[in-house]
Amino acid sequence: MKWSDFSPYVLPYVTGCPDPVLEQHVKLAAIEFFRRTLSYRLVLDPVVTDGTALVALDPPAQTQIIKIKSVTVGESDFPMVETTHGMELSRTFPGREFVFTQDGRTLVVYPIQRSGLEVVADAAVAPSITSSTLDDAQAMQHMQNIAHGAVASIKRIPGQPFSDLAGSPVHQAMFEARVSTVAANHSRGVMAAKMRSFPKFL
Repeated sequence: MKWSDFSPYVLPYVTGCPDPVLEQHVKLAAIEFFRRTLSYRLVLDPVVTDGTALVALDPPAQTQIIKIKSVTVGESDFPMVETTHGMELSRTFPGREFVFTQDGRTLVVYPIQRSGLEVVADAAVAPSITSSTLDDAQAMQHMQNIAHGAVASIKRIPGQPFSDLAGSPVHQAMFEARVSTVAANHSRGVMAAKMRSFPKFL
């Protein structure tokens, strides 16, 4: 779904807002929503080991990885550890099975695996800053929630016909409430179903 498709949910509250401004604020609200709720889950396409500890993950086009939730190497589940702990383990217990990441995009896998093993990560993602669309299923489920965040931030733009510093907090409160509810539901497993990312053809 294109960011412009959010217009019916946003424009009535900010009449006169230019389309590029509306679309940018919808995108930013969506990124914040999924970054904070971790509710947009994908099983990323497998990446094959090359005999080193580093495995570069490949999120679907127009998305960014927010948090890696679990990792499978070959047929085994490898525990995901915090970065500092992983660096310490790599120095002291390099034979122990674990993975960590320093940048959210590349996994460090220990012990170093032979070439040719598939590494599959379950990740929470969000739209990228350069994205032009949002997954249809996510958009349909959270369109109104995201719209509240966009309306709140657009109303905070100063000196415009649609500026409304007094009205912005109302929509911001609605956005915050939905973020809290969705994040809580997700943490309890209500929304934790994994979706396989679509294959990408070059």
